[in-house]
Amino acid sequence: MKNFLILAAFVLLNTAAFGQVLPKGTLVGMHTFSVKLNGKTTMQQFEDAVKAKWVPASSKAFSCQSHVLKFVRGKSANKMGVLIIYKNDAERNKFYNPDGTMNAGGNAANAKMKPVADELAKLGTMTDEYTDWIVQ
Repeated sequence: MKNFLILAAFVLLNTAAFGQVLPKGTLVGMHTFSVKLNGKTTMQQFEDAVKAKWVPASSKAFSCQSHVLKFVRGKSANKMGVLIIYKNDAERNKFYNPDGTMNAGGNAANAKMKPVADELAKLGTMTDEYTDWIVQ
């Protein structure tokens, strides 16, 4: 039993140590959203809707990982952050042109997002600025 517990602890630590690594070549998009809320919607309600609906739909439609970021300090107060991760630049390029506009693949993925985007628009709108980075 003691050996099993030691093995279980080793496996857990090993998984935790290597589970969050971003391999070389991974494309990481840092998006900062300015949010304009509608009516009585609070920022927390908007963020919760983004986490619950937009993130899963976007991750599926655009074949990426999306994560909502919480502001702590710096120049982005009263904004919302989203981290978007693609396996590599080629995966991102299936959806976007080099200038950031959507190509045919992006338009198709965006069409899948329409019901979620329409639902989110009832709470507010968001405009974003982004920077893409490739892990070295």
